[in-house]
Amino acid sequence: MNYIERIADEWRQRAGELAEWTMRCMVNRTDVWGRYVAKKYRETEEGKKNHAITAPFRDERGKVFLNTASLEKHFRTQLVSGVLGLHSTSTDLSSRWLAIDIDLHDEDELSVTAEGNFVAARHWYGQLCERGFDPLLLDSNGKGGFHLLVIFEAPMSTHDVNRFGLQLVSDFAMRGLDRAPEIFPGKPQWHHYGDWLRLPGRHHTHDHYSRVYCDEAWADDQWLDGHDAIDRILATRLADATVCADAGIQQTRRTICLDFDGVIHSYRSGWCGIESIPDPPIHGTDRAIERLRQEYRVVVHSARCATQAGREAIENWLLKHQIVVDEVCEHKPPAMVYIDDRAIRFQGDWSNAIAELRQFRK
Repeated sequence: MNYIERIADEWRQRAGELAEWTMRCMVNRTDVWGRYVAKKYRETEEGKKNHAITAPFRDERGKVFLNTASLEKHFRTQLVSGVLGLHSTSTDLSSRWLAIDIDLHDEDELSVTAEGNFVAARHWYGQLCERGFDPLLLDSNGKGGFHLLVIFEAPMSTHDVNRFGLQLVSDFAMRGLDRAPEIFPGKPQWHHYGDWLRLPGRHHTHDHYSRVYCDEAWADDQWLDGHDAIDRILATRLADATVCADAGIQQTRRTICLDFDGVIHSYRSGWCGIESIPDPPIHGTDRAIERLRQEYRVVVHSARCATQAGREAIENWLLKHQIVVDEVCEHKPPAMVYIDDRAIRFQGDWSNAIAELRQFRK
């Protein structure tokens, strides 16, 4: 058995443990995930390379979900088509981890080297350790690419996680890199699936399994592989609320979505056009929203939001009346609850729903 076969076998033996740990500590959403395709399918008819897809296929979304068995297959696989990745953001804009992808973009580019990438990665690793985190520094491809990973005890605000990651690597030029590393999660946007990062384990192109950096005095080698790497991953200390708060990372607030007309805007004059908002707020709206925002993320969505002009009209009206919300959304966002003046709550019984509909505002 050669080296790569031995390492593959050790990852295969531990696949169950790794899958359970990943589901418990890293999965942000189960409705979509990343998957690499087999090499023979990577080149399209147009000659373009297509290494990965968002799984499951569109027709299966909402029916097929990521589970522990799927993750176990990832850690067992020796085929590139079995390699999976996780999305970095949940539907409510929370993230269970921060990752920094320090890539070697072009092996022929003399200004970027594997050694230079490692020096930068090790510096940021040290910065994270000093802040009380327990980061994982992974040799992701064996050719000068590194993943630096921090995992949180609870889902944290994606906005905060992204901002902290950008701040951490803002000195990339001083570290000798020609461009900033990619941050996961990227810019928070709930209305698309967002970015995803390959899980530790087999590389999707090279015959390489993730190695884990070790700066402990007892280590014979600074890079752990096989069982030793897996043990280090499973022993990762998750960052608690105190450590996160010291870094400016707060636990995410759940979202409440408010309709605009008839909930915030009193709407006495009726519909006067998408940009025309002539009436004052409903009494007490400013104080009520201020109270809600102490605990929840408050967003506004309306039919007016279908156009940029309509969204700007709402934003300007809110500013005029000194009402502060977290976001005016173009699309209706996932939320814990929706507050609308023209809504019927469905409680699992269509007969009751139809009866209530017939009585609605008679």
